[in-house]
Amino acid sequence: MDITVVATPELGDRSYVVSEGTTAFVVDPQRDIDRIISSCAQRGLIIAGIGDTHMHNDYVSGGFALASELGVPYLVHADDPVAFDRVPVRDGDIFEFGPLTVSVLHTPGHTPTHISFRITSTQDPVGAVMSGGSMLYGSVGRTDLISEELTEPLTHAQYQSVHRLADELPSATQLMPTHGFGSFCSAVSVQEVSDGTVGGERRVNIVFQYPSEDDFVAMLVGSYDPYPAYYRHMGPANLAGASALRPKTPRMLTGAEAAKLRDEGAIAVDIRPRRDHFDNHPIGAQLMEYGTLFSTYLGWTIPSDSKIILVTDGSSDPLAAVTSLGFIGIENILGQVEAKEFSAVVGERSIPAIDFAEYFSTTISTPHQLLDVRNPSEHRQNRLPGAKQIPIYEVADRLHEIDPTTTVVVHCAAGYRASAAGSMLAARGFEVVVIDDDLANGLSLI
Repeated sequence: MDITVVATPELGDRSYVVSEGTTAFVVDPQRDIDRIISSCAQRGLIIAGIGDTHMHNDYVSGGFALASELGVPYLVHADDPVAFDRVPVRDGDIFEFGPLTVSVLHTPGHTPTHISFRITSTQDPVGAVMSGGSMLYGSVGRTDLISEELTEPLTHAQYQSVHRLADELPSATQLMPTHGFGSFCSAVSVQEVSDGTVGGERRVNIVFQYPSEDDFVAMLVGSYDPYPAYYRHMGPANLAGASALRPKTPRMLTGAEAAKLRDEGAIAVDIRPRRDHFDNHPIGAQLMEYGTLFSTYLGWTIPSDSKIILVTDGSSDPLAAVTSLGFIGIENILGQVEAKEFSAVVGERSIPAIDFAEYFSTTISTPHQLLDVRNPSEHRQNRLPGAKQIPIYEVADRLHEIDPTTTVVVHCAAGYRASAAGSMLAARGFEVVVIDDDLANGLSLI
């Protein structure tokens, strides 16, 4: 039995194609389904079925679109109130797809209707379990995404579900989670590396470090930071059945067109490397450097229905940015504009960027306010003296807490969030200095 990982680093998630011979079963596909269709076609695989472990909170699923285009069964928990035809499944159901046997296990916790798929084959009777947001490598899926009232009951359920997987499945069963690679759907992390089996998780998984279920629940519930704001839109989109994501390169705008659209309410998002933005950028453009954190933090800091203009240059990849945003259902991209051409119309500005050595040797002695835009748990763990903590996703709503008459020095853990938050403040008229450096360097200088 072969398992192909289809990773989406932008969201910290993985989809899987499980196959034996020419038969394949797909688990938790992302919305850009052509990746999976093309991969299977190249290998001579015929997709016989598709399953979603849950109605995902952190991305728009491609399950419905892929099943609809191929005309194959789509396995979804029977109690999920979806608006489309599917194969409703419950705990204990077993499906045969050629040489593959797919068994359904109800593993509530991440969501009430969460399921895992144990997949075995004629050649691999031990097989693998596709655990979605249940048992992760070293951790579990977070349990606070449905409602405050259900968080504690779901945390109890998560503890029991992980124990069930460990107790009922052979120790050598391969563990293939969807979350846990940077996704905010993952809960607490551990330092030890999993060996990738269910049995190996007994040594490293956080669940098994708490013999008391109540103690585990108290720990997990008390550990949560906020999750991205766009999560609230993912469940409804998945229940409705989303279309396939087939993005196109956004049309090129003139500087005048971009200025007009911005004046009408569009958000100009600079996707260039942050150093280029620091050197010069169109006045009012907000930085969100394209990379693996791009869609998560842009989706967290702007309304999901925003109209967006991408600020680019010759080295930018606007199609990749559009694709990344499409994973979370943000699709109103009006076009792209060259940074220089946009600046020629609206003017340009720069943002000073320093490291921690310069901050402590020079800037610290000048009038300023130090702003930490990391998550609350990061700030509690270690902090710089005098730093005010406002996480990046709250900056726009808490501007009244920042003194507009004094330079704002912004830091995070490694520079990405500080750069984006500093740009956000600069676009609103604040004088900003960004610390683009690893916080460990700053802590070592205290």
